[in-house]
Amino acid sequence: MTKTRSVEPGVDEWSCTRCSRRLLLRRPPAFEKIVLDPGDEDAAHVGSAGGSRITEAHVQPLPAANLPEWAREWLADNGMEW
Repeated sequence: MTKTRSVEPGVDEWSCTRCSRRLLLRRPPAFEKIVLDPGDEDAAHVGSAGGSRITEAHVQPLPAANLPEWAREWLADNGMEW
C-alpha cells in the first residue's frame, strides 16, 4: 500500500494500486483505521511511507526429506500434500 496523502496532521490516506483498497490511518497514540474502500480483503497488503517497495516474494517449499516426521504428519493431518 502507498501513502497517497495526509488528510490532517496525524491522519494519512493509504491505497493499493492493485485492488483499490483505501484506508485512513490515524497514527498512535490515538490509532484508528477507517476503511474507505475494502478492495480485495483477502489480499496481503504491505505498506511503507519511505522509499522501500515490496513487489513480490518468491517462496519455495523445502524437500519433504528435510522436514521432521512430526511436521510431515501435521501437514498430512491438515490436508496439505508435501
